[in-house]
Amino acid sequence: MSNHERLIERLSGEMQPVKPLRATRWRVIAWLALALPCGIVASFLVPRTLTNWSEPGALRALIQSVLAFMLSLLAVGSALNISIPGRRGVSGKVLASLALTWLGLSLSSMPGALSEAHDPSNTRCFSFLLVVSTPMMVLIIASLRRSRAHRPLQSLAMAGLGVACLAVSLLAFCHPVHLHPADFLMHLAGVAVVVTLTVLLGRRWVKWDSR
Repeated sequence: MSNHERLIERLSGEMQPVKPLRATRWRVIAWLALALPCGIVASFLVPRTLTNWSEPGALRALIQSVLAFMLSLLAVGSALNISIPGRRGVSGKVLASLALTWLGLSLSSMPGALSEAHDPSNTRCFSFLLVVSTPMMVLIIASLRRSRAHRPLQSLAMAGLGVACLAVSLLAFCHPVHLHPADFLMHLAGVAVVVTLTVLLGRRWVKWDSR
């Protein structure tokens, strides 16, 4: 077409306004409003027993759940932020401090369980984390898909961590107060698998920003 001004005019008339992304805090709240009910519903697919909050050490277990929940929100917010050029995620020192506090509380709750025989049918921690994380994983990938990921691998890894932490937070409500070492290893393995799956699945669906 020789008349380029006419082409520009026609293309300009066909352009539609781009809907801007909402603030990160609202995107996190929107994800949580969908992910949390989906995770709770998915938890009913896994055989489990409810936590006995009258046992000694229940407060420590509750604090662990709150820490995991806080880590989840911070990690998801960081994933959404670093997917946009010019924005930074949550400080690694903040995340590491919360994670180390959670780790310390987990280790301190083990002595009370060492005298008890581990019953693998009592709490299927690994299966619980994977089943509960699946719908939440899909939702966060869909949220990241709305914008081109500036740093896709970092965004997806952080998103996977957020999903895994929320699943760990929910696990606290159907798990013995005292943590057996075998359970703890299953928790860590579950978190690692959820993060890995989020990255692998997200690489296929999240748009990359090649700039």
